Amino acid sequence: MKMKTIYFLFLLFIFYACHTHRKEKQNTISESSLKKDFRLIDEVKPLIRDGDVIFRNGNDDVSRVARSMNRKDTSFSHCGLLFRENDTVFVYHAIGGIYNPNQKLKREPIDSFCNPKENTALGVYRFSLTTNEEKKLDMVVHNYYKAGLPFDLYFNFQSDDAMYCSEFVFKSLNQSKNGALSKYVRLDTIPFGVTTDDIYLNENCKLIKRQYFIE
Repeated sequence: MKMKTIYFLFLLFIFYACHTHRKEKQNTISESSLKKDFRLIDEVKPLIRDGDVIFRNGNDDVSRVARSMNRKDTSFSHCGLLFRENDTVFVYHAIGGIYNPNQKLKREPIDSFCNPKENTALGVYRFSLTTNEEKKLDMVVHNYYKAGLPFDLYFNFQSDDAMYCSEFVFKSLNQSKNGALSKYVRLDTIPFGVTTDDIYLNENCKLIKRQYFIE
């Protein structure tokens, strides 16, 4: 079977999972454990800089499918970009299906993005950015948000009019760095483009903090 046919069938499976999936019953977690988990998120906040990349590992079926798209490492299922606005750390991320009915680029507080009831871990990573690159990244991301960038249901990395999570993160960072990351795009193997783990395993990306929530 040709690679393109296999890839199409794989995307069809992803599309089906995102639109027919019902969330699993959230893990039972005590109130005290939940408070401890949110304190773990609070510990991360002072370490964050604008433009950092955040990853989470969801505990549902769609997240398991998303992790299966990773090329080497399946630690995380979803990602977004972090910006501090006034006293709140927000995550901008591309997500669709039942999680985001309007299918547009989403902005939500980090506590909501990493909700321990729905996730088992988070990770914050950083690409080295100059002051000008940080400003450009801020402009790129907020312009995408204002324009209502739609989620790419077909995971087509070669189009820019709609994007999936790792595509949005990578292309935003790549624009801020004037295309310096383009050499890391993979169009010779499935999955095409850039996977979630391609970002945090990139040689230019460093770990700031990982947190694992109480099971």
